[in-house]
Amino acid sequence: MKMSLKSTLQFTVEIPVYPERVYRAWLDSYEHGRFTGRAAEIQPETGGRFRALGGTVKSRLTRLVPHSLIEQSWQIEGLPLEEDSRISLTLQPTCTGCEVGLHHQGVPLEWGKTLLRWWEERYFRPLRTYFEEIVGDYVADMGDG
Repeated sequence: MKMSLKSTLQFTVEIPVYPERVYRAWLDSYEHGRFTGRAAEIQPETGGRFRALGGTVKSRLTRLVPHSLIEQSWQIEGLPLEEDSRISLTLQPTCTGCEVGLHHQGVPLEWGKTLLRWWEERYFRPLRTYFEEIVGDYVADMGDG
């Protein structure tokens, strides 16, 4: 995991499935709810509404490049993020699945470490665990797309 604490958080995590699979899971209400453990309501289109973690996260999808990039506004209930807080998720294929990169802008400096933990606990550890549990049913070498 890599991070840079300024007004932007950046880190990467390896997920054991192809980018297409992660892209689909992030944008599918049912599957997003499965890997986070909380309800999600997602309109998977540019400009679409994105509500996750039982309504704790409120967002709009601002740019979608199938299987490689998701950009969205990002607000978390109870955290003092800047009004224009935004995230970019990049999905890059690797020989064992994909690398998911997060770039989160609009983070107050004093909240950097807290928010980094939030991302790991609420999103990236559950996402990795979710796919590790089903990787027997989905082998990265078989392709998906």
